[in-house]
Amino acid sequence: MVARPQSLEKLLNLLRTLPSVGPKMSERIAFHLLKFNREKMEEFIEIIREVYQLVKPCDLCGYWDDQSPCRICRDSSRDPSQLCVVETPQDLIAMSRIKNYNGLYYVLGGVLSPLEGIGPQDLRTRTLMEHLETGTVREVLLALNPDIEGETTSQYLMKQIQALVQKLKNEGKWENSFEIQVTRLAQGVPAGGELEYMDELTLMKAFDGRRSILSN
Repeated sequence: MVARPQSLEKLLNLLRTLPSVGPKMSERIAFHLLKFNREKMEEFIEIIREVYQLVKPCDLCGYWDDQSPCRICRDSSRDPSQLCVVETPQDLIAMSRIKNYNGLYYVLGGVLSPLEGIGPQDLRTRTLMEHLETGTVREVLLALNPDIEGETTSQYLMKQIQALVQKLKNEGKWENSFEIQVTRLAQGVPAGGELEYMDELTLMKAFDGRRSILSN
């Protein structure tokens, strides 16, 4: 291998930390950036700096925006009684392609993974339960990836929601007739697939056929 400047090696190593970027792809990106003229490179750097400084997770749903609450949470045309729970902001974008869903979203920030040391305390489960405690949500759609971690997390959330509803009913804060229906995406989502990479038609079929897994 030919020798390369240390600064270029640093850039290549940094690019390899990005998702799906291996050695060859990092070289393609790096050499493409080096072709930028000074004006374009300065614009590129400035945009990255601006995004890093301004774009933060929404305090309510966890999606990235330069305002909090974000544009989605502030949209008065959305149905606050429906809440779609996803793992990542990328999954939120994928689910937003479903034209017949007009509820709100909640980014969990990951999934339970004991092997990687990720427990409930590492996810945004507490603020999710606080949101449900307001009593505005009537359906929680668990749109997590259909893999082992996603299934484990869905089961955990289902039990947490069930316990929350029963607790608030016992305390007299909710009427016994109050229900939160918990649903899951149905057919169309292949086992082990990732929502981020699924097409709109597949997601629409999965949404239309969603099934109830808990109704209090």
